[in-house]
Amino acid sequence: MIYLDNAATTRVFDSVVKEMERYYSEEYFNPSALYSPAFEVVKKIAAARAYLCDKLGGGGKLYFTSCATESNAWVYNCGVKNKKGNILVSMGEHASGYENARALADKGFDVRFVKLCADGTVDISDYQSKLDENTTLASVIHCSNETGAINDIALLSRIAKQISPRCLFHSDGVQAFCKIDVNCEHAGIDLYSLSAHKIGGPKGIGALWVRDGIRIAPFIIGGGQEEGERSGTENVAAIMGFCQAAKDFSAFDGGQIFALRQRMKKALEDIKDAVFNEASEQSPYILSLSIAGIKAEVLQRKLADKGILIGLGSACSSRLKKNRVLSAMGRDMRQIEGNVRIGFGVCNLSDDMDSVAKTIKECVEELRWKK
Repeated sequence: MIYLDNAATTRVFDSVVKEMERYYSEEYFNPSALYSPAFEVVKKIAAARAYLCDKLGGGGKLYFTSCATESNAWVYNCGVKNKKGNILVSMGEHASGYENARALADKGFDVRFVKLCADGTVDISDYQSKLDENTTLASVIHCSNETGAINDIALLSRIAKQISPRCLFHSDGVQAFCKIDVNCEHAGIDLYSLSAHKIGGPKGIGALWVRDGIRIAPFIIGGGQEEGERSGTENVAAIMGFCQAAKDFSAFDGGQIFALRQRMKKALEDIKDAVFNEASEQSPYILSLSIAGIKAEVLQRKLADKGILIGLGSACSSRLKKNRVLSAMGRDMRQIEGNVRIGFGVCNLSDDMDSVAKTIKECVEELRWKK
């Protein structure tokens, strides 16, 4: 099997599995307990927290959550204090951001959705026009989970705070963390969402980074864990696995992934009526391709039968017939119906790319011929 849907999830590193096993079978103590073995677990969690903060440039506080969807929901549900202000949200957000924004709009909040450019990045002109002195939250994804387009979050944060100094700036960093350099302090980011399973870590663990001096209300109350900000017994094994995954993924040469993507793109360039969905600032880990005249889900099944697994876009929205992000980019329905997303990972081999591209082209031609 050749797995090329790494933007949906990744194979957990062997070192991560080994690290997690230790906290299931040996150091399995509840961090809230008052005996010395539990104190040692607390120290390990603190070290993992500090390491992940350092990966974001240092400073701030990092709170562990069950996933990035929870982190995003926390921001939208607790980072907006009242209905007196307005909220800006890009049309390129992951469903966990966009749907929470829509829920706020249904409750009567003034939510302003920002357009995308044809390359998938936020339309800065539209963004500026919708900001005002009453904007309390602006949320823009760092790297698109659909296309891999990278937004200039430092610029967007600066613009927001110039117009509304009290505005909190949030970014969903799930597809960016450990893949794109980011310093949240220097970039003016207030809130940044993370997930482990996109970088060789386990599912079921995420985090929310919060700038020093920023306070948002707790999302889950109860036992007072995570400094009272997110109660619930810590998922120790997953936390330690998250940290180990970040270490291992960071040690990998990202230039090799870029070479894989470029090799695949070049091999697919001659597909008729195909458009690459990409920006000038682009993640090397994602290749989005819209092929007019085919049904992408049929292509996906044919490739799966041949042992090649690719995605159709956001895994969280894969069963939906429409694609909000591609629509916001101006893609027509024929292109959207034929959209595929190839997600590269550290386990992929360059030798596979030519054979995969050849098989994709053969399947596309077969589907068109059958029509």
